[in-house]
Amino acid sequence: MENSKFQPFYQLINADISVLVDCRQRLPAIAYIGPRLERFDAADLALLDRHEAPASLPEEPPIALLPDITSGWLGHPGIAVRRGRQSWQLHSVLQQVSQPQSDRLVLIATCAMTQVSVRYELTLPTAGAALSIAVTVVNDSSSEMLSLDQCNLTLPIPDYFSDFTDFSGRWGLEFQSQTQSLRQVAYSRENRTGRTSHRGSASVVVHEKELSAAYGQALSCHLAWSGNHRLRVEQLVDGRRYLQLGELLAPEEIVLSPGAAHSAPVVWCSFSNGGLTGLSSQWHRFIREQFPTVGELQKKPRPVQINTWEGHYFNVNESKLLGLIEQAANLGIERFVLDDGWFCGRNDDQSSLGDWWADTQKLPRGLTPLIEACSRNEMEFGLWVEPEMVCPDSDLYRSHPDWVLSHDPSPKMLARHQLVLDLARPEVEAYIFEALSTLLGRHAITYLKWDMNRDIHQAGNALGHPAVSDQTQALYRLLNRVKTDFPEVEIESCASGGGRVDCGILNYASRFWPSDTNDALDRLSVQSGFSLFYPPELMGSHIGPETCHLTGRQHALTFRAGVAFWGHLGVEMDITTLGNHDRETLMSLIQLHKDHRQLLHSGQPQRLNRPKEEMGWGVVSMAQEEALFCHAQLMSALRPFPVRYRFQGLDSSAHYRVQCIWPPIDSEFLNDHVASLQERPLSGAVLMQLGIALPIRKPESVLIYHLSQA
Repeated sequence: MENSKFQPFYQLINADISVLVDCRQRLPAIAYIGPRLERFDAADLALLDRHEAPASLPEEPPIALLPDITSGWLGHPGIAVRRGRQSWQLHSVLQQVSQPQSDRLVLIATCAMTQVSVRYELTLPTAGAALSIAVTVVNDSSSEMLSLDQCNLTLPIPDYFSDFTDFSGRWGLEFQSQTQSLRQVAYSRENRTGRTSHRGSASVVVHEKELSAAYGQALSCHLAWSGNHRLRVEQLVDGRRYLQLGELLAPEEIVLSPGAAHSAPVVWCSFSNGGLTGLSSQWHRFIREQFPTVGELQKKPRPVQINTWEGHYFNVNESKLLGLIEQAANLGIERFVLDDGWFCGRNDDQSSLGDWWADTQKLPRGLTPLIEACSRNEMEFGLWVEPEMVCPDSDLYRSHPDWVLSHDPSPKMLARHQLVLDLARPEVEAYIFEALSTLLGRHAITYLKWDMNRDIHQAGNALGHPAVSDQTQALYRLLNRVKTDFPEVEIESCASGGGRVDCGILNYASRFWPSDTNDALDRLSVQSGFSLFYPPELMGSHIGPETCHLTGRQHALTFRAGVAFWGHLGVEMDITTLGNHDRETLMSLIQLHKDHRQLLHSGQPQRLNRPKEEMGWGVVSMAQEEALFCHAQLMSALRPFPVRYRFQGLDSSAHYRVQCIWPPIDSEFLNDHVASLQERPLSGAVLMQLGIALPIRKPESVLIYHLSQA
């Protein structure tokens, strides 16, 4: 119920986690996120307070959810507003608190002088160690505009955490984790690419120094936003540490009319006292339960798909594609995705974006014969599109050159020979939606690979205003319209690989393309970083060509297939050139994936500690009756034999039959290993504590094990 006189603190609680919100000062602050507290009262809060520090304020400014300048806070601002050069000294005071359920808390603070209200909503799921924090800023003035310059959610870092890990990278090598010590310095990373970016996701993990796969406490936070963002980790001179996540705003990018409100991107937090495995389990569980697009995926198996890009690029036509569909069906593939090159005049990347109708030279009868061939072979049909972009050499641009984002009078900057459409203009949104709805309404298309192949370097609209925030919101509206009118269509979020992977776009997407590289060795680290947060059914993982087009490295099919096995499986190579042996190998991996995808796409993830020359991971069914595990040999090691492989997450009292199911036997060492595993079932305790000896393997090879209770 609402209170005019507040309690000193409020506790959100579910089956797994407690969150304490300190309301003793004028701004709410997180006092604790962690394992469930059965008993806590107001007197216990005093145990958390520190006495007055030398040469400091008598009352220490709290690390509030949105610290403002008038609290004496000397860290980075949580919130900053102004009306011109006035009313920037925001001094919000908590006015209302409502806790309708034990897992939901709403707080409202207002500033009478600046006429601003801030609404906080904190919510826990029914179970699991996850917390969502949503903030809305309201302009209470009846006559004046308000500029919201910063809105950065701020959380204290527990003093027993010593390190933090974030995720950076580049095109073709995304989601690379890097760990640093927390010191008396600020780490700030700002993204201005107009999308989530390849360089750094809006995610961070703060943790104990000795965090491992199975042990240690950690708190992770993620900003559910697909545009510019800011991530900051700082230790103040007084020894306290905090982290901030928020949308990165240009001056006057968010201007609120009288009475208007702005909802900041939601921040999701997850706590684990079970190491990286526990953290990953929390995120996978949370995402599967909280996002309808992901929950829908549990209703049917994820279809194995083929994508035409790396096998054929722009060189597609009706005859070739009809032949590919027949061959793909014979391999056991269940979805055919026609990538770039299918639409009007598209023979390379220099033209035609915006002209979304079939090229009459390549496809004289349009898409219909292809879709009918897929239907005959019981395959779904998917299509590549890049709706946010336009090429100067296109009918669309020639008709509407003013529809693009730019920095007039500066020359327009092309990237991949394309410009960015201003989605916030109603006529642009209407054109794109009409083009997509025409395609989806006339054809049985069940899947869109939605790409975005460039950063937004010139993020100004026709009025000369900063446009990224509006562009991102307009993208969400457009996606929502597509999903509302065509709910059966799955959308893959691709942005030249992993440039737009976040929980904002996940409200509309059913699959991510983590990276444009199909190099299996690089993919191991990409998939490791990606899968810390996102479950495998969302992770597009394709078996690419023998020679990777990005790195030039060559890998055996058994290695490429064994790495791709662990996500939403796809094939992306010219299958018409395969010899009989490779065709049989590919067919066997596809069937293996089908046999085990229900477990793979529903179980609990396991992350294993291995020497630097190796990797290990797995997935265990919720009932611990079945499991899949992988060992990857990355490079040569000084010792001839690998360290024993210790499984995790099993029932220690149960017995398991262990089978090495991949690759097909390719050496005497592997033959002996497979034979030894077939002798008798082993107890879960033995498999986890003692482990098994591994055969000597060459670098860049994998072993996949299936465990089932005997």
